[in-house]
Amino acid sequence: MSSLNEFLNLIYLTFTPLFLIAGAVVLVSRKIKMEARSFARANIYLFAPCLALNSMLNTRMSGREIGSIVVATIICGFCMAAAAWAVAKMLGYDRRMISTFILTAIIMNSLNFGLPFITFAFGAEAESRAVVFVIGQLFVVYGLGTFVISRGTKSFQDSIANVFKMPIPYMAALGIFLNLTGNDLPQPVGQAVAVLGRASVPCAMVILGLQLSTANMRGRWKGLIGITLTRYGIGATIAFFVATLMGLTGLTLRVFILIYSMPVGVTSGVLATEFDGDAEFAAAGVLFTTLLSIIPLSLLLFLT
Repeated sequence: MSSLNEFLNLIYLTFTPLFLIAGAVVLVSRKIKMEARSFARANIYLFAPCLALNSMLNTRMSGREIGSIVVATIICGFCMAAAAWAVAKMLGYDRRMISTFILTAIIMNSLNFGLPFITFAFGAEAESRAVVFVIGQLFVVYGLGTFVISRGTKSFQDSIANVFKMPIPYMAALGIFLNLTGNDLPQPVGQAVAVLGRASVPCAMVILGLQLSTANMRGRWKGLIGITLTRYGIGATIAFFVATLMGLTGLTLRVFILIYSMPVGVTSGVLATEFDGDAEFAAAGVLFTTLLSIIPLSLLLFLT
């Protein structure tokens, strides 16, 4: 009974802050106009890079463990794309919808939902592992994701080029270099980076709330059920096998399985809009999988 009470308390403490913050954003956004794009750009180009730099600078993870997480994340992306293609074909979707379905399957809400979830559940030590996962996921999102949704309208080179425009990998690499060489940032710079990095999680929650406030699920139940089973069931299975094969264990393995099983990521809607996919389905997928997330994530939290 004691362990059950502890587990229920963990669920309560993990999920309640997430939904309270997202719900507050939804309520405020109905009265005051807020642009999700502005928050997203601030997080992508300022807050999240500082979080990556600060996390890698202070992490006690080995270079081998960091590399294993990034490689495992990329491998999972390709495996999930293949699985999602098979599910979309079984559902009888056309080429455009297959592309969107694959996109929503390979892009999980690792930053806006996963990072705060992992932090609330396991603390700062787990947060650094989640940040490494986000870095690996960027290659999946802006490489494989962009290629899948464009389906020939853009060149492969242009799709891959987006990856190298993102500041997070560079800041993370700087943090790893300073960590391995035993160096540090000048104190004023380090303090500024730490403050900006702490803004990443709250900003991510604001973005999530703004995305949820505009989603519409009507008439899309077949696809929504399909993407939910794919994102949580197939995603967790792929993550477990790939992470195990890559030698991840302990807290790192738990974090990897959980963060790979997050709801559909808001970036799927952005890419679907940019490259003429079904942006409405992507937004509905974000809403539906987020609302249902407490069930599969609670189960995974218990099992891992």
